[in-house]
Amino acid sequence: KAKTRPESDYRNLIFWLPLQTNMAELKEDELYLEAFNLQIPQNKKIDSSKLGEALRSVGKRLTNENIETLRKKADAECNGGITFEDFKRFVDEASKIEKTDEEIEKAFKVFDNGEKKGLINLATFKHSIMTLGDKLAPEQVETLFKQAGIDESKETVNYKVFMDLLKAK
Repeated sequence: KAKTRPESDYRNLIFWLPLQTNMAELKEDELYLEAFNLQIPQNKKIDSSKLGEALRSVGKRLTNENIETLRKKADAECNGGITFEDFKRFVDEASKIEKTDEEIEKAFKVFDNGEKKGLINLATFKHSIMTLGDKLAPEQVETLFKQAGIDESKETVNYKVFMDLLKAK
């Protein structure tokens, strides 16, 4: 059975960290159903406001903008809430627009200072993820760094540490 989402709220994290579940044991539909059921009220439909959270819980790496686009589509197409069949359709659609590993790595390379050593300045990176785009709160950054095993007393870190964390399932 999948674990529940960690206490810290990653809704603003552009590179959603998938739940630490044993997804290999679940068949694809079982995984989707588990994520769907975490959001479901009594009427067997989830509200469109929970779509992003449900998609991220099955490992979809979407920006807040992508989530909002899908949410609006759900509002227009799914009167009264999203059924499980609708959810599977949105999972398929999210798969087509989610960030690829290459796109994520390209984003980290911006912080590489042109040296191509894979090292990023922690202070610059931390400042950027707290002030640009889908901003993170200080608590979210602290949790992210803790999960990545980052020693904040160091000036730089290899961005592959973050890539590995993002790929963890």
